[in-house]
Amino acid sequence: MTYPQFDPKLSADALEKQLLAAWKHERLFQKTQEAARYGPPFVFYEGPPTANGRPGIHHVFARTIKDLVCRYHTMLGQGVTRIAGWDTHGLPVEIEVERLLGISGKKQIEAYGVEKFNRLCRENVFKYKADWETLSERIAYWLDYEHPYITYSNDYIETVWWLLKRLYDKALLYRGHKVLPYCPRCGTALSSHELALGYDEVQTNSVFVTFPLASDPQRQLIIWTTTPWTLLANVAVAVHPDLEYGEYEVNGVRYVVAAERAAHVHVGGKPLAAGPESRATAAATSWGRNTFGRSTSCRCRRRASRPSSWPGRSCPRKRGPAWCTWPRRSAPTTTPQRSSTVSRSSTRWPPTAPFKTRAGRRSTANS
Repeated sequence: MTYPQFDPKLSADALEKQLLAAWKHERLFQKTQEAARYGPPFVFYEGPPTANGRPGIHHVFARTIKDLVCRYHTMLGQGVTRIAGWDTHGLPVEIEVERLLGISGKKQIEAYGVEKFNRLCRENVFKYKADWETLSERIAYWLDYEHPYITYSNDYIETVWWLLKRLYDKALLYRGHKVLPYCPRCGTALSSHELALGYDEVQTNSVFVTFPLASDPQRQLIIWTTTPWTLLANVAVAVHPDLEYGEYEVNGVRYVVAAERAAHVHVGGKPLAAGPESRATAAATSWGRNTFGRSTSCRCRRRASRPSSWPGRSCPRKRGPAWCTWPRRSAPTTTPQRSSTVSRSSTRWPPTAPFKTRAGRRSTANS
């Protein structure tokens, strides 16, 4: 087919549309597939977008790179199967339908009706399907939209289970445990992508944990966390030397908590602030000093390359608090009396001086 002469007076947008129209008229995409149909296969499944959200400029970048790979293998004479797909499940779909209904969270979904909610999700998931196809056509990203795979279809789901069965037969599956962030609103674990969207201020159940002091188990520090999945990895409790803390006695146990937050902590159904109390700053108390014992989890060693300006004996690899004292092969059983709540004028954490990592790269803890 002979291409018509392009009018140089046309804008870049008009020239692009004219060329795409010529490709569509001569069925260029279909001809390239037919020409290499019996060549060595190169199977390409498009990472499926969620069609109830509009495409963005970042999708253009990703699809351009994918298209380059497919065109390269086509020029090698391989049979490239450009299979389009639609991601039709997951939180993005549910959140969009929740917005349409004016509801939020798992409890309200169950009150509305799970079956009705699922039906609306199926209807809504292709809301912007035409926009995605138009974008692909406009950037000349060739995909087979006539035979796409859809993640909520029985064929797709059964294929996933079939693959899992094959992995099981080859002893490639195992049962384990993994700590994941959890969303109380939707009642599911969160992916790293969803967690990166940021935090919202909500009112829900949270976790309070007590830490008995090594020197006095009847005196316990209270901490509160919005990220309970990190508790397994916590190795220290930090206190501010100038902040006022209160000690509140309940059933013979003295609980230590920031005085301003005592009214929000309940033990045995009663707020801590209702019991006998004494107040002091962390720097003036025994529990504000190093009474937790020497850390035995850190296996750092002293190194000659450590800068002379390094503050105290703090651990650069774990970046732990000042009481992490770089134990040798056998940690002493005695409890150091050095205070962990040093003033800012004498030392700082994290340090501002650069240090060398094992890979030889220079880094700064403040970066």
